Amino acid sequence: MKFHISASHVKRQNRRAIYLILFFTALTASFIAKLVNSKSMDGLIFPTIGIIIFAPTIFRIYKRIKEGADAYPAIELDELTGKIAVSYKDVIVTVDVTQIKNLRLQYKSEHLESVIVKTSSGEVMRFEGYENLDTLASNLELFTPAENITNAKLYHH
Repeated sequence: MKFHISASHVKRQNRRAIYLILFFTALTASFIAKLVNSKSMDGLIFPTIGIIIFAPTIFRIYKRIKEGADAYPAIELDELTGKIAVSYKDVIVTVDVTQIKNLRLQYKSEHLESVIVKTSSGEVMRFEGYENLDTLASNLELFTPAENITNAKLYHH
């Protein structure tokens, strides 16, 4: 069974990213203004550091917005072999879900928001914003002992 990121999640994340870009752009512009108006070498240090930090961040966020749904990995759960494959661009990571150590289902207002999987080999995977997340969670519950399933009512990012 294959799971893809939902369009509403991508739209929500893009909206947050746009606000972040606007904030970083304003900061970068203020650093550039301070850099141009600086009269001494001491006044060049902090604006230069700010530009070096925020300018690449703006371009990374813009790239993620431009990629849209392709910026998120696709998940494929093979129930017969007990494997979950997370594929992002050309990279595929396969994890044996029969070795799930802990499964945390995070709810927000009675709605499943995210699934966090910890395996005995140390992998930690967080699935949030995927279509049919409830189906993914119920399928993962089949591989997890009941005492290792946690229903968290307090949602955190």
